[in-house]
Amino acid sequence: MRLMHGKNVELDLELVPLRSRLEDGRRVFAPVGDAPMRAAFVATRAVAQAFVAPELAGARKSENSAAREEVASRVECAVFRDISGSLRIVYHELVVRFEPEATESRRSALLDRYGLRIRRQNPFLKDQFIVADEQHRYVAERTVELANELTETEEVAFAFPNFVSEFRRFAVPKPIKKQWHLRTVNARQAWETTVGRNVIVAVLDDGIDVDHPNLKRNIARRPDPSEPRDLLGRDFFLREDDPDHFNPRPKHFRAPFDDTPGNDIHGTPCAGVIASSGDADGVLGIAPEARILPVKVFHADQIATETRVANAIRYATRFADVISCSWGGPEFGDVENALEEADSGRDRLGTPIFCATGNENSRVSHPARSKFSIAVGASTDAELRASYSNHGPEVSIVAPSNGGAQGIFTTDVSTANRGYNMGFAQQGGVDGLHTNRFGGTSSATPLAAGVAALVLSAHPKLTRDAVRDLLQRTADKIGPPSSYDANGHSFDFGFGRINAQAAVAEALRLAGADKLSVAPTKRRSRKAAGKAAPKKRGTAKATGKSPGKGGGKKRIAGKSATKNRSAANSVRAPAGKGGKGSTSAAVPKKRR
Repeated sequence: MRLMHGKNVELDLELVPLRSRLEDGRRVFAPVGDAPMRAAFVATRAVAQAFVAPELAGARKSENSAAREEVASRVECAVFRDISGSLRIVYHELVVRFEPEATESRRSALLDRYGLRIRRQNPFLKDQFIVADEQHRYVAERTVELANELTETEEVAFAFPNFVSEFRRFAVPKPIKKQWHLRTVNARQAWETTVGRNVIVAVLDDGIDVDHPNLKRNIARRPDPSEPRDLLGRDFFLREDDPDHFNPRPKHFRAPFDDTPGNDIHGTPCAGVIASSGDADGVLGIAPEARILPVKVFHADQIATETRVANAIRYATRFADVISCSWGGPEFGDVENALEEADSGRDRLGTPIFCATGNENSRVSHPARSKFSIAVGASTDAELRASYSNHGPEVSIVAPSNGGAQGIFTTDVSTANRGYNMGFAQQGGVDGLHTNRFGGTSSATPLAAGVAALVLSAHPKLTRDAVRDLLQRTADKIGPPSSYDANGHSFDFGFGRINAQAAVAEALRLAGADKLSVAPTKRRSRKAAGKAAPKKRGTAKATGKSPGKGGGKKRIAGKSATKNRSAANSVRAPAGKGGKGSTSAAVPKKRR
């Protein structure tokens, strides 16, 4: 079935044949013919979670089986499979973005023509709405047909079914040794210049343990000054009126508690790869003084609403400098729009978005394959492509991960008996705070995003396209030389493996400065103060001009909120390291 994505792009969807029945107040699906049983299971869960539960929650009738059956009886949905193999389920809602010049009267007339009513306005895009036919004339496959028809009108820029879809978090857990990956990318040498201070990296995943002793110091606080409830990030899996929307912590766990499906344990290791502070056991991220913006988009392996994932990207674009996405999902739709709109982030310099290529040893997954993403694959300690790492022309760079003799040592959820490390020394420590069982392109991606944080700390005026270009030009060519073409690109390695030292040095060169200076810092004894002493941070401006405006892409979104951060990127060592008046960042040392 053909589905338009904007005016010029078509997406092929395959309708999955299923039949359904009402059973104990639920709509239960079963496959027809060769349809996979998995599709029936996903559809059953989608109806219960995404279509029935919200209506019951509003009426407080979730325990009333008669009410549940009454709502379920009205649901008629269709299940599609796209080219990536992802399942996408639609009931009767559409995402509609009007052209800015379309007047209110023209918009209303168009909606009235089809009997559509506005249910919600997008909180980030004033011209975008969720609409539905309350008379249920346009449901299931007819929703796709209506989306195509609306897209062809002059008033509409974009119309798309409001799918709930499968998104896959990528992880390949294997036992490992300590943090070899930091040595491989020359982190220590890069830290002599910067440790990522004044840069925020958004981690879009299944939540972050914001109370972890190696993360809590680096969590971005009150990211949205205009929203008093936004204390440390959001949960976009839930609607904004849900009381838990402003809590981005891990929430869902089920046995086995060390397995990615069923558990919110994936985002915390990703955050640690970027910005673990070293406060506990000396375990460091690649940018140990960058800040993390937790943006929760998944609840374990429950299917997610595409528009909410897209809005999570829009939120991160407004309040972060770099975005890290260690997951894959369906192509096109509103997520693709949000990736493009990230060009407006960082005061229109653009927000670089790093996405995992995937772990299927196949074609690059979405959103990594989008031209608006930086696709990150995985290499091993033997300087080879990890056997699981997806490959193809979209690969930009690779970063060290597991798949060889060693994997990645990083933070784990601190809740007892939850996470990849269930409290065993051989899995990362008996306290369970760290794991040596993380890996895949899920780990390579935040490592690359963290190097980008170092780069932007050294030169904050780089455009997002300039960041991509810099990381590609300074990458190390690993693997067989024959795998690279005349332009220096390889389907297996992209332009090579990231090199933090070379990337930061090139950022400084582009900024027109040999090094960053730091004003003397006054410290007082923590022991005397009884708590971490407040520090007066100095600033130092990088001189020189940006290498030019990035992208040249049409901006659909309006202006994003601006961030008054210091263009100065003074650097300091992690707490307890380095001396006063240092003119370069003291190098973090790992504790044994």
